[in-house]
Amino acid sequence: MSNIFFSFRGRVVINVEALNMVESIGNYVKHRRVPVIVPEKYVTYMVPAISGETIAHGYQVVLAEKALENNLPVCKLCSKGIFLKSTNIDVFNYSFGSTLPNNEFDFEKTIISKCVVEDIGGFLYAAEKRGVKVKNLKRTSNFYVGYMVPVAEALSNVVVEPQLHSRYALGTQFVSREEREARGQMIYYVELSSAPYTFSFDLDTKYIGKTTFTVDKAGTPVVSEEEIKKRKIVALEAFADLLIENMFGAKKTRFLPVVEWESFVVAVSDGVWTVPSPFTNKYIDNALKKKEKIDRNTKLYIYRRNGEKSFEEVLLEAIEDAKKRIMGQ
Repeated sequence: MSNIFFSFRGRVVINVEALNMVESIGNYVKHRRVPVIVPEKYVTYMVPAISGETIAHGYQVVLAEKALENNLPVCKLCSKGIFLKSTNIDVFNYSFGSTLPNNEFDFEKTIISKCVVEDIGGFLYAAEKRGVKVKNLKRTSNFYVGYMVPVAEALSNVVVEPQLHSRYALGTQFVSREEREARGQMIYYVELSSAPYTFSFDLDTKYIGKTTFTVDKAGTPVVSEEEIKKRKIVALEAFADLLIENMFGAKKTRFLPVVEWESFVVAVSDGVWTVPSPFTNKYIDNALKKKEKIDRNTKLYIYRRNGEKSFEEVLLEAIEDAKKRIMGQ
């Protein structure tokens, strides 16, 4: 069985999106914004963004579904898309329904063995009650995601625009004659944006199905070798579904965005090898140059919008390569 490192960087044009909203002020719903600096001029822009937490939530929802489809264990809360992740004793008891282990090693083993999402996505446990032997326990996520921000060339042209919407109650018994002028029509605003965004995702399979917290026992397998392989493959397939079906972001029931991938690079390696940032348009060339100098049995899969192969074809080729390596083929 082989460990692989899977790195994805890409550029995606998303039009008319409200994928990451942060707050409501009265009847005004705001889009997330972040400061981004242009390296050449050192000018900072406040631009729309989609947080890594949003991407991670979407990925873990798909991961939980994929795990269950493949008869892999998922805890009660994660199976519902509620990622409290063994935050405290009450959450642990509800999710797993088992006796609280007496030491960190057994605690981590219990969670890994019974929940693929917490195995791959990590967790942070902090005891709130006295008399508990395990006070704190952290498992770092095996996948990494970043903020989606507009690409460098688009920073000065990206706008966030509020759109007016209204709901009517006129002609119903729920609004009295006296209230009609004031409440017969409810007006609200939702901020929308359109931009070419960056997208970043890495998956390190080294510790999937294995402990990490107790130093002298780090890397101890918790489940069988066959199940570890299965978990790694499910993690990859969940990522493919996330991108192909656009399974991330909020407010999609009424603000379903128009999505088109411009380009991406996937690196499948035997060791840690990350694709350079897609913030600048030279990232594909930068990836090729990096591979010339640093090669950990790395293979690059490159998609361009006007290329011969579709987005799905190139992505699935990379996934298939990674799966074969995991199976030792």
